[in-house]
Amino acid sequence: GLERGMADFLQVTNLSRSFGGLKAVRDVSFTLAQGEILGVIGPNGAGKSTLFDMLAGVTVPDAGSILFEGVPVTGRPLDAM
Repeated sequence: GLERGMADFLQVTNLSRSFGGLKAVRDVSFTLAQGEILGVIGPNGAGKSTLFDMLAGVTVPDAGSILFEGVPVTGRPLDAM
């Protein structure tokens, strides 16, 4: 868990992305503290790659937000941070 007063390192809120009628990622939310590890598992086609593409700024989400150290980075490529 988070220590008291420790800021969130990465905060993802209601991230969603569709391709045509396919909902690849729907309302994904999580928070990570610095040094914390999170695993993402699921079958082929579950949206894992799309989620990571959104976190990396390769794919722009249809909805939701990404904050990195409290700064909005939704849709920004990693090299722009």
